[in-house]
Amino acid sequence: MSAPTNRPGRATWLRATAVLAITASVTLAAACSDEDTVDTVPPAWPTPTVDLPTVPVVPLPSVSGTGDLP
Repeated sequence: MSAPTNRPGRATWLRATAVLAITASVTLAAACSDEDTVDTVPPAWPTPTVDLPTVPVVPLPSVSGTGDLP
C-alpha cells in the first residue's frame, strides 16, 4: 500500500483555475459596468411647476324620505 501524498491533484488545480477565472471575469465585468453596485441616494422628486386649480366644495344634495330602510 502506498502512502498518500499531500500534493494537490489535477482536479484540484482545474477547479482552482476555474474559480479564479470566474472570479476575475465577474470582477472585471463589475468594474467596467456603468451601473453602480453600491447603495446610492435616489434622485429627489421633481417639484411641481404647475399649480393645481382649487375646486370649490359643493355640498351634497339632501335626501328626502322617511329615513327607514326597507
